[in-house]
Amino acid sequence: MRFRPPTREERQLALLWGVVAASALVLRPFWLAAAPLMPACPFRQITGIPCPTCGSTHAAVALLSGRLRVAFAANPLAALAGIAFFAGGLAAPLWAALRWPVPDVPAPLPRWMRAAIVATIVANWAWLVL
Repeated sequence: MRFRPPTREERQLALLWGVVAASALVLRPFWLAAAPLMPACPFRQITGIPCPTCGSTHAAVALLSGRLRVAFAANPLAALAGIAFFAGGLAAPLWAALRWPVPDVPAPLPRWMRAAIVATIVANWAWLVL
């Protein structure tokens, strides 16, 4: 994998990521109070089958409450994404301040990587259905 120096916009985005992650934690009481007001999944109500994102709200609430096991049971992929969001939000401002290099991600992604992403989403959906 090749690395390159970060652009000014990438450093600004990293700082913004840190601010958004910190804001999400500061607003934790609001998120926990608003979660019960979220509507039920219309796909699941109509078909009886969970959609690929079913359980994401439960996973987010569990993460904000510090219950990792419950978050992973509700939606493993959403739980991983939430953890990555907060971990990245903590690391991104440090990365921007130190001007560390960024990986040069090919566009479009290689076929094997796209297949792995699709397989991960399908496996997560299978977990939700079961």
